[in-house]
Parts: sequence; structure tokens; C-alpha cells
Amino acid sequence: MKRFVIQSTILTVIVFLLGGIVYSTILRSFYLPILPVMVIFFYVVTNLVHVYLLRIAGKSSLRFSSQYMAVSFIKMFFLLAVAVLFVILDRANAKVFVANFLLLYVAYTSFEVYEFSKVVRQKSK
Repeated sequence: MKRFVIQSTILTVIVFLLGGIVYSTILRSFYLPILPVMVIFFYVVTNLVHVYLLRIAGKSSLRFSSQYMAVSFIKMFFLLAVAVLFVILDRANAKVFVANFLLLYVAYTSFEVYEFSKVVRQKSK
């Protein structure tokens, strides 16, 4: 878990740096104050889900697949609910928010799946 937190922290720093560069230069007019909060939100959710997935990975392998799918669905549904709520509350900035939300979702989910698959492969050896 310590390794995952360090790597997810590095990912978050990279996202902040890239976001800072892009939104201070090219996309200055599209910057939303909520964007840094979104990065922290994805960082926290990804780490919490990873902790839970590590716990279920150590248990019965028969139930692991169904629990993994359930956790993934709940996470996706929760994130979708957050995105829909923001869009309802701030329609003027919805396009920029959703674009950034999707980029963060892909980045953090890809990272989580990659790292978790390494853990599962190690445990199966």
C-alpha cells in the first residue's frame, strides 16, 4: 500500500504540474477553481478504493471477481453521481468540468487497474 500511495502521489503531482502549465498558458480562459479539488478528490477516492481492493484480494479467490466488479461499479456510479450533480449545479461550466473529469477518471482508473493487476499477479505466483 505504501508503494501505491507514493506512486499515486507522484501521479497527482504530475497532474497538478501539467494542469498548472496548461491552464496558465493555453487554456487560461477555461480554468475552473474546482479543478484542483477534483484532482484531490480522485486521489483520495483512488487510494480508498485501492485499500479496499487489497483487503478483498487477500480473501477467497472465488468471491474476489464478483467483489472486484461490485467495487468498480460502485466507484463508477459514485463518480458519475458527483459529475451529474456538478453539471446540474453549474451548467455554464459543464463542458469544461466533464472534459476534465473524464481525463482524470481515465488517468486514475488506468493507474489503479495497472497497479492492482501487478498485485494480483504477484499474489497468484
